[in-house]
Amino acid sequence: MAPVPRTLYDALGVDRDARLAEIRRAHDRLVAEFDLDTTPPDARREALIREAFAVLSDPQRRADYDRSLETSAAAPPAPGGRKAIAVGAVAVVVVVALAAWLFGGRSPAPTVAAKPVAEIVAEASRSVGRMQAFELSGNPVATGVAFAVAPGMMATACQGLAPGAQVVVRIGSRDVPARMDVADETLGLCRLAVDGAGSWPLPSGPVPKAGDKVYAVGLSGAGEVQLAEAQVKRVSSEGGRSVVDAGIAVPAGHGGRPLLDAGGRIVAAAVTPPGGGAAVHVVIPQGWAEGTPAAGKP
Repeated sequence: MAPVPRTLYDALGVDRDARLAEIRRAHDRLVAEFDLDTTPPDARREALIREAFAVLSDPQRRADYDRSLETSAAAPPAPGGRKAIAVGAVAVVVVVALAAWLFGGRSPAPTVAAKPVAEIVAEASRSVGRMQAFELSGNPVATGVAFAVAPGMMATACQGLAPGAQVVVRIGSRDVPARMDVADETLGLCRLAVDGAGSWPLPSGPVPKAGDKVYAVGLSGAGEVQLAEAQVKRVSSEGGRSVVDAGIAVPAGHGGRPLLDAGGRIVAAAVTPPGGGAAVHVVIPQGWAEGTPAAGKP
């Protein structure tokens, strides 16, 4: 039997100072091993790997976890030669805690406080709008959904967008001019710089897990926000990014639409795979809106 990992870093086989790209590669490699016919199924190890990735790929959760490791390691000095024993005891506690999680189950992680659907709709209505892109000649080249992720910044699917395209986002009855700022080829998402919008960005949430309730945001013909409730079936790695399967199709013209958790936080957005086909919901890494390198990029 393989030794029990002492930390989440050990679970992924990376160093404490590993970059996000290294964490992503380690996670993808381990997940790929799970899919091999020669790998015996190990549901608890798979769950631990996914939990380790969920924590270490989220800057805030990783910082909290690192602080907990430092607190555990800072054992108080003991009289005489007992300091080493005390420190060793802490290490044993860390191992036992992870072993208990791995082999004996664990308490469920705290869930986000759910908001009433009406409240989520009201918040999304200020942040989500219909995106249209035009050539200089005025011919439309793309249509989709954009949503505010930071003050003066919105996100949408990159499909059909090109540098220099004229972009307009209609939020409610307002038409807001925008321009493409950054294209993230790994995620398939583009950041749009907007004037006079993005004042109410939706908060970002952690990577969802199987069984979580989510809401797919849609727009009616009149531009009104509509929510479609679904449940996460699985979160998998695909082409250097994480994909949320909630068993819900993306209607035509809804590329870029956000997927929200029960607390109204953004967890993913709809994009079309590079090779074409049905749109998928890709996880938006924490810090993406602020320019932090996206998952899968150094």
